[in-house]
Amino acid sequence: MRSKPSFTINFVVAHKLEAYPLIRHFSLEEFIQKPYRVFRNDNGIRLVICGQGSSNASEAVRYLSEIIDGTPNFKQGWINVGIAGHKTLDLGFCFLANKILSKKTGEVYYPSMSAGTKNTKGLITVDRPEKLYAEDAAYDMEASGFFKAAVLCSELELVYVIKVISDNKANSMDDITKDLVDDLMLRTLTFIDLVVCELKSRLALLNQALVLEHNCLNMVKSIHFSVYQRNQFRKICQQFYAMGRKEELSLILHCNIAPADQLLQKLSDELTRRVQ
Repeated sequence: MRSKPSFTINFVVAHKLEAYPLIRHFSLEEFIQKPYRVFRNDNGIRLVICGQGSSNASEAVRYLSEIIDGTPNFKQGWINVGIAGHKTLDLGFCFLANKILSKKTGEVYYPSMSAGTKNTKGLITVDRPEKLYAEDAAYDMEASGFFKAAVLCSELELVYVIKVISDNKANSMDDITKDLVDDLMLRTLTFIDLVVCELKSRLALLNQALVLEHNCLNMVKSIHFSVYQRNQFRKICQQFYAMGRKEELSLILHCNIAPADQLLQKLSDELTRRVQ
């Protein structure tokens, strides 16, 4: 029986030529063929081939987000990877999108940045292949739809767009070949591994907090919390854990102190007393 991974990172890739180097690199195996080809491994990495276009990328994100491989309610990481064109950047230049503009709708998105790279560029998503490169930005056909959908089912800091330059003024997109795409995607792997590593760290912190919140709330499930009180409760529990006072917290929660405001006051008093 396949074990559940402790985290999930989803790659959304437009074309099979862009996908195959990633499939080989992460040792992914196909487990769904329709409506999208979806691949995964036992280490929490999944990949969907979405097809060309912003709407296809958006639909693929929604589809993949509903397939739960790991722990339910855990946050997931999302990465859109693929080729892009730019007026002057060299072929093979890899970068994170720091701004995404939808040419069709005019909507603008600002992705979170990775601390591991200084290569960031603006990106314009278009409906048709761009050959004029009118703006000082890279051009692709999926990023805006991907990003808009991904942030609806995850957190901003867990969504990345990675592109590699495949064409420019001196190298027409008409000259793009299978071998070129394979070579370009192979060049991105070191770059991608850095982002995956950072995503794993962010997911670990966020999901650890979710597990903590779930476990603590389960101990006091008979107590009703308002949204504000629940946020207070979460923060106080995190402070107890950060200070290595997990057992003390558990003892207090098992005392069944009610209502919620009295429990919060007790927790706050105990936290403060030990700090002083």
